[in-house]
Amino acid sequence: MKILKFILPLTILNLIALILITFGLPDIVPIHINLLGVVDAFGSRWFIPIIGLIPVFMGVICKIYIYNHHVDLNKEIEDKIIPAIAIILIPFTWIPAILALIFQENINSSSTPSIFISMDLTVFVLVIIAIFFVFLSYYIKNIKQNWFMGIRTPWTLKNESVWKKTHKLGMYTFRISGLVLLAFASATFITKDIFHGIIGLIIAIIIAAAIPIIYSYTEFKKIKDN
Repeated sequence: MKILKFILPLTILNLIALILITFGLPDIVPIHINLLGVVDAFGSRWFIPIIGLIPVFMGVICKIYIYNHHVDLNKEIEDKIIPAIAIILIPFTWIPAILALIFQENINSSSTPSIFISMDLTVFVLVIIAIFFVFLSYYIKNIKQNWFMGIRTPWTLKNESVWKKTHKLGMYTFRISGLVLLAFASATFITKDIFHGIIGLIIAIIIAAAIPIIYSYTEFKKIKDN
């Protein structure tokens, strides 16, 4: 768990940075942008560091769960996947802060927040998710049967062979999903049409999750019928 030991201080430093930047923001900041790129929700500036607590809590909970319950997880999960999830979450914690800074700058310059700012943030989020899908595809095949993470369906949890076959398929579906999402993120960036990103995300989720779930059911049914 060497990387996990490193990731906890990193998430704490990220939280400290968010707290420090929050002191320089107005009391009320934008916390949500709708599909049209218009700010439609405001809240306290302290919403920003609260979001920063998510990666910290995740790292702490995983560490407590693994050490106190003696969970025998695959080394790839312990050393790479869990820290990777925390790392992926760190850029997301800065999105509200970036929105607040952009909104404050636009207010100071007496301009209206641009829809293109929302497009850039959308593309950023889509690219991060796509990279995570591709990263996960390299390790999902080797995840041992467990109740903690993986493609956990009633059929994969009941049969180890179904688990292995489903996760082998998942290696390809997650990789394809990541590439598909990158393509749609590029389309979103070029066309400035957020609906390309929404469609891409839906397709990516269907490929990454729905296909393995259906496959696990059909494989389990074949074994049961035989």
